[in-house]
Amino acid sequence: MTSKSNKIRMAKAAIRKTGKKKPNAIDTERVKFVDYKDINLLQRFMSDRSKIRGQRIAGTTVQQQRDIASAVKNAREMALLPYARRVSSTRAPRAGSDREDREDRGDRGNRGERSERSDNRTPRESTVAAVATENTDVVEIVTNGEEA
Repeated sequence: MTSKSNKIRMAKAAIRKTGKKKPNAIDTERVKFVDYKDINLLQRFMSDRSKIRGQRIAGTTVQQQRDIASAVKNAREMALLPYARRVSSTRAPRAGSDREDREDRGDRGNRGERSERSDNRTPRESTVAAVATENTDVVEIVTNGEEA
């Protein structure tokens, strides 16, 4: 005899398993051979960061997933697909952590040298600007008294 909690758990598991299987792009397009040169097909199985999607998410069989993985790796090696893409996320700045806020309040910390400057430039910027204004024909980049 099963307990009441087991019956409830079994019923929930049965509901979860009745999900619809994902459509397989390889079967729907009747692809016989997964080629590394077919970039449009391979990009369907990759995420926005250029990761290969898993078998459950892509809806492929085990052998198809192996073929896709090897084709993607070959295409990456041939520079047809990127290894990774940068995805820029726009995040709102956190309150109180913005650098401009600190400078407006006068919180300079250990950077007293910057607060003493009247032109509000870093030491490197002021050195480069001084060299560029003195000799306009040849510009030498000087950083803290050392030539680069």
